[in-house]
This record gives sequence, C-alpha cells and structure tokens, in this order.
Amino acid sequence: MKHSFVVAGLTLLLAACAAGSDGSASDSSGGNALATVADAPQPRAAAAVVIWRDAVDTLAVRLDTLDAAARRINGSGADVQIAETRQAFMAAREAFKHAEVALEYYAPSTARSMNGPALPEVEENEGPEAVFPPTGFQVVEEILYSEDPTAERETLVQETRVLTQLATRAQVMLAPQYTTDDRVWDAVKLELARIVSLGLTGFDSPVAGHGLIEARSALVGMTRTLAPYRDNASISWARVDSLLAIAYTLLGSGESRDAFDHFAFLADVAHPLARELQRVRNALTIGVPTERRAFRVEAASLFDSTAFDAMAFAPVGAREATAPQVALGRQLFRDTRLSGDGTRACSSCHVPERAFTDGRVTNTARGGSPLARNTPTVINSGLQWGSFADLRTTYLEDQVTDVVENVDEMHGSLAQVATVLARDSVLTSQFRAAFSASDTSSASAVTVPRIKQSLAAYQRSLSRLNAPIDRALRGDVSVLSADARAGFNVFVGKAKCATCHFLPLTNGTVPPMYQKTEVEVLGVPKKVATTHATLDPDEGRYRLTRAEPHRYAFRTPGLRNIALTAPYMHNGAYPTLESVIDFYDRGGGAGIGITLDHQTLPPDKLNLTPREKLVLRRFLESLTDTTGTLAR
Repeated sequence: MKHSFVVAGLTLLLAACAAGSDGSASDSSGGNALATVADAPQPRAAAAVVIWRDAVDTLAVRLDTLDAAARRINGSGADVQIAETRQAFMAAREAFKHAEVALEYYAPSTARSMNGPALPEVEENEGPEAVFPPTGFQVVEEILYSEDPTAERETLVQETRVLTQLATRAQVMLAPQYTTDDRVWDAVKLELARIVSLGLTGFDSPVAGHGLIEARSALVGMTRTLAPYRDNASISWARVDSLLAIAYTLLGSGESRDAFDHFAFLADVAHPLARELQRVRNALTIGVPTERRAFRVEAASLFDSTAFDAMAFAPVGAREATAPQVALGRQLFRDTRLSGDGTRACSSCHVPERAFTDGRVTNTARGGSPLARNTPTVINSGLQWGSFADLRTTYLEDQVTDVVENVDEMHGSLAQVATVLARDSVLTSQFRAAFSASDTSSASAVTVPRIKQSLAAYQRSLSRLNAPIDRALRGDVSVLSADARAGFNVFVGKAKCATCHFLPLTNGTVPPMYQKTEVEVLGVPKKVATTHATLDPDEGRYRLTRAEPHRYAFRTPGLRNIALTAPYMHNGAYPTLESVIDFYDRGGGAGIGITLDHQTLPPDKLNLTPREKLVLRRFLESLTDTTGTLAR
C-alpha cells in the first residue's frame, strides 16, 4: 500500500482529535448517547464505566510503549527493534480490543480513526478533493509486518504518535460520563456481533492475521463489562460461563484462521452465547434502547430470523408498510404503464422467476443497444444503504424515480404515470384502500409519493434470510451439507470473502450498526481473461463523486441467491460462479494484468485448491432463499 496520504493528513487528523475531544458531534454514535448526571443512579452501569475507563487508560499506556518502540527502530539492530515493536503492537491491540466495547459504542469516530481500514477515506459531502489518509492500527500493521519496516519508519512513527493522541481523546471523552444499564447491555450485544462479523473474519487484522486471538481479547472486554451484573445470586450465569470458556479455548488455541472451524464456533458457541446473554438480561429486567436500528435492538443475535429491520434503511419518517400497500407495489412492479411507451415494467428486467434478475449479460435499452450494467436482484435490496452499482440513490423510493425516468430504461414520468393510473377506477380503489387510513392529505388517490412508497414497500417485503446456511447457524445443522459447511469455512477463512461480504447479510453494509454500504475497486475486466486483461471502462462511483479512490469502484453486492443470478459483476462479464471464484483466487484485477492505484482487493493469490473452490461454490449455493417471492 502507498502511504503518501499520511504526511499530508497528519495535521488535519490531530486538529480533528483536538476539536472533538469534548465528545462533540464528531463522535456521535447515532443514538448511543450516554446518560446525564441528572438521570437516576444505576450503580452497576457506573461500575461498568469505571471498567471502561481503566481499559482506555491501559490502552493509552501501551500505545506510549508502542510509540517509544517504533522510535527506537534504526538501521543498527533493526531486526531486534522490529520484533520488540511488534510485541508492543500486539499488546496495544489487545488493550484496544479490551476497550473496544466502549469505544465503538460511545466514541465511534475515534474508534474508526484508531482501527479503520488502511484505505483513504472519501468525505463525499465535502467535494472530490476531500480524500483523507488512512490512520491507526491497520496502517501501522501494514508497515510493521511488511518485508522492510525500516523503509517507512517515518510514517510508522507518525502513525504511532497519532494513536497516542487518539487514546488521549478517548480518555477525555470517557472521564466525566455516565451510562445506563440498558446501554451497557446494548454495547455488549453489539460487541459480540462485531466479533462474529468483523473480528473472526480478519477484517481488522488483514496483514498480521491476528483476528482470532484479538476476538478473544474482545470477549475479555465484554466479560469484564458484565462483571458488575453478577451480584444477583438468583440468576444463573452457568451457561454463559460455559460458552465463554469454550470460546476462550477455541480462540486461544493458536489455530490459523484458514484451519479454524468458523461454522462450529458461530453455530455452537457465538449464537447460543448471544441468546444466553439475552436471557440473563431479561432475568435482570434490563430493557433495550428505544431507537430503530437495522440490527434490531430487541434481537439477541445477528443470526436470529428476525434480526434485521428493513425500515431502518428507509427515509426518516417513513411508515411501516401495510399488507395492502405491499400488494399494490407488487402489482405496480408488473405494470407496463410505468414506462413511457407502455411496453416495459420493472419485472421486464427483474424477472421474479429468475430471482428478480434476467439472465443476461446486460439487458437492452429502449433504443435496442445494450444497457451499461448487469441487472441485479431486488431480493434483499431493502437491507442496504443505496441502490445501483454506483450507489447513486440512497433510498428505494429514489431508486423508483431513477428507473422510471431513466431515458434508457423506462423513459417515463412519474407525474404522467400517476395521471394514467388515476384513470383506472379499479386501481384507484386499490390506492384508496391502501392509503386512506394512513394518509388523507391528498385529494387524489393516485399520487407520485404513493407510487414510490408502494414499490419500495414491495421491494422491502422481499427480504429473505432463511436459507440453509441461516437455519444451520440457528441450530438445524441437518439442512446444510458437509461440503457447504466446509465452503462456509473457506468463505470466512482462506478465501477472505467475508471481509467485504459481511456476515450474515453477505453484502457490503458494514456491521453491526449498518450505517454505511461499502464500494470496492476490484479491477473487473471487459471479459473473462486470466492474463493481459483489459479493464472494463465503466468508472463506477467516480462518475458521481469525482474522487480518485472511487475510480472503478462499485457497490459490494449481496451474495444471497447468487446461484440463481448469473452472469456476475457489474458488467456481467463472468458467466459462472467458477469463473468468479477463479478471478478472486488470482488476486482480482491485479492477478490478471490490470493495474489500478486504488484496488481495494488484496492482490495476493488465494491459492485455493480445487477442493476448496468446489466447497466454496457449494456454500454459495446454500445462500438460496426465494421463498414466497412469487406469491400473489
């Protein structure tokens, strides 16, 4: 990785640290506000905060040690000094993981600066020049575990100094603050979700490969947080302690991520642990926060059948759809009157019988030429931020406008569509029945907002998370073949798929808060090639933001129902799952002769064996769930 951004951004970052040291909006956690002094005292929550402060203090001390070790690296005796610095790095990372439960909940921007991906960050609202350097542990890790850390010693020292400043910021933020019992338990629930979706997958230790042992450290932080709540002798913690003991043993065994049985850990340990913690919380009569989140506040585990709320991805103020509104949206989805010439419906490209794709490389524009991009499925499209391969719209309601009024797709006008549909007395009655109880603000039954709301409601109703892998992770292991289980372990382990296609949704919306959907630069070719490939000219999100890190960047798609949605990639270049797996196995575009400045996919070959490729495909096939999507 190139670190030319770091020096330019160092002063900006330190200034931001100073500006946000009072816990201002720069570190807002989206509703995870700490209680004020005026709230009724909750002594166990107060004791948890003391534990968090101690953890952050320890982190600060260990970062000072890391900074001092990095400064000692020089040309003479560098091997010993590098080894000492790596040891100091591991100790600091352990301390960070002990404190992570608090930092991620109450100081998320600080936590992100300390432990975000080692990639430049684009602040899209500030213009194309607002590209900020990566900072923190992952930048340090890339340097420290490179072949020659001395070559970037100056950058290494700058980064360790930034980390010490960030730790000071965290100390200042936590020092005067109070919390409540429901928030403490919510933070613990989210930390366990973070462990299973990011920690175990190696997302935040991509070079050193310390994901498993760091997941163990994060569990320690959780366990310490809950210690004040063990004062009620009538509530049994035996099952929690048993599961924690198993988790500590498995994660501390020294086994590599490639060999680790991720499926067994999630199904037999992590998911049951989440549910046991919920049982204890309920026994303590501790409630949950009131805000709406994608990962529901009342859910115990990411793998619960009702863990996700599609309405959390809807516009602010949007109402929960009714059954008549969903039925109306289904009907409109198949109505050709939405197009300008009355020949094309949403279902013309998103064919329900094909898992809402069309089986084509790209569909055809109204004039007969090929469309620019492959048709994605709309199943689970409501469980992400943004639509289209370039994320050009945020909400499904806006996606409706973009498609209907796109000159190459439907070339219609929603205002004109509303006029046409209003002439249909039967459909008008359906609109009136669907909306009269909830919205009496319009004299006309058929309006543009109602058309958009109905179509968005229908798409959100197509959320499907009950595939064989889901049921197996919830305990019904009989529905998953041995090959698919092995493939799951390849997916999370050696193939590193889950570092971008986050569990359990397998899309690019970042857990556990699900407030951002990622884009990636892969280096996709115009057509399948293994050497001397030609880059597809579509510049993706760059066409909207004009920010260099977004050149050739595309939304990370969900992998649900992927066995039914060939061909693949934004341009439909890859006809089979086998060809896609081969692309990633070679290191993406970098492995087939495409050179890009900002490829986010690691260029190293995965070196998957034929057997590993086979079982990986079997796992991907186990992501199929189209249940009820054809229902009338």
